[in-house]
Amino acid sequence: MHMWLRPLLYCCLMIVLHGRLLAQGCSDAGVCTAGPIGQLHLWQDSTADVVDYRHMARVSYSYALGEQGTTIMQVMPEISIGIGPRFSVQVKVLYIWASGNLGENQGIGDVIATTSYAFVKERDRNITGTLGLRLPTGSTDAMAIGIPLGMISLSVFAPLPMPYQTGLGTTDLLLAAQYRCKRLTTALAYQYVLDQGNMNTFSHEAWSSDPDALGYFESYRLERADDLVGRIQYAYGCGKLSLQPGLLAIYHMRNDTRLENVIGVDPMLTRMEVHGSQGLTLNITTDLRYKLAEQWAIEATFGTPLITREVRPDGLTRSLVTGVGLRYRF
Repeated sequence: MHMWLRPLLYCCLMIVLHGRLLAQGCSDAGVCTAGPIGQLHLWQDSTADVVDYRHMARVSYSYALGEQGTTIMQVMPEISIGIGPRFSVQVKVLYIWASGNLGENQGIGDVIATTSYAFVKERDRNITGTLGLRLPTGSTDAMAIGIPLGMISLSVFAPLPMPYQTGLGTTDLLLAAQYRCKRLTTALAYQYVLDQGNMNTFSHEAWSSDPDALGYFESYRLERADDLVGRIQYAYGCGKLSLQPGLLAIYHMRNDTRLENVIGVDPMLTRMEVHGSQGLTLNITTDLRYKLAEQWAIEATFGTPLITREVRPDGLTRSLVTGVGLRYRF
């Protein structure tokens, strides 16, 4: 069996098993894939790039299973422009479709804009720093129509939980450093919340006539905490095919908070900690790339959680994420 085939089969098996066994996970809030972080570094046994392309355009599609079986689909166009041999600017934006047992929603997601600088840029070694922002261009206040009021046929609007929303509602500073030595790539990143602006008002009380709503985490005016991220990946190559399995660790730095009704407290809505929302999520990831031509390539990504936080009110729960994309370098 070829050296590159064994890890490919192993990673695919792990993904299938965990996609079936786990019902909870955490997806990326932005910094895990900001700029060059998490990108598959082409490593091929017998071929090397003749031209050092500075620019890249890509469009990708992803399919994910979220909280309570929610389906989340995303289309993400992105572009990276090199300004000189070491400095680059990247911009990407999401368009999101979400559907589940409480309704559906779609729209523009949050924009992620980053700048990257390669402090060391060699064939077998690279050190890159990334600075960026996640901007709250997506919505957090989408509503569902058709909530029955008991035996009455009258229906009302009710707020959808965070898995159905197209944004996080925060303005975030993204900081990251990446080190690559030959086939091994490591990265450390931090996502710092600059401004809280989540307008979501989902609570179980608002859906009291629908028992399906009780399975979702409440998120009334949620304020999300920061994330610390660590990533390690190892690249394999054979001809036109590249494979990069890895581990992605996301540590939520403290408990999130939300507004709750507290009996006997004035005002009635009091900001409370969401206990259990602090903690570690560990994901197994795999990236694939098949080189169609000198400048064109097809890419695929897979991810599933090994360890999850107990409570995840931000809507980023994922049991499985798969994606495919087309990349062009110029």
